[in-house]
Amino acid sequence: MHQTGSLDRRPTIIADHGDECATARARAERLYAERRRRDALFPDGLFGEPAWDLLLAMFVAREKNQAMILCKAYKAAGVTDTTGRRLLDRMEADGLITRRRAPRSRKMRIVELTELAVERLTDYLAKGA
Repeated sequence: MHQTGSLDRRPTIIADHGDECATARARAERLYAERRRRDALFPDGLFGEPAWDLLLAMFVAREKNQAMILCKAYKAAGVTDTTGRRLLDRMEADGLITRRRAPRSRKMRIVELTELAVERLTDYLAKGA
């Protein structure tokens, strides 16, 4: 009987995790879209949190199974290549992202969130208001 009770709870845990991921993705998409809408209404450079913009964009891309190439990452963060490289260097040193070569290109590089970053973003986004 104890085993049946354990098995009965397992789907709930899995469903809860799936719900948490879906909630986190929806919130990330909404936050990123709100930030872009705000940026469109006010002068360039007035607001700025490029690391957060990049984390949100990378999280959404990951949840959609889309690769994030470097130039797309810089655009998502609203920064120049130089600033973007510096930002990614910091995020990589902090264990939040990894960079690798694109499978079919010698020049293109892909940037991805680490599991640590995914766990922290999911936790933050799923439990937010």
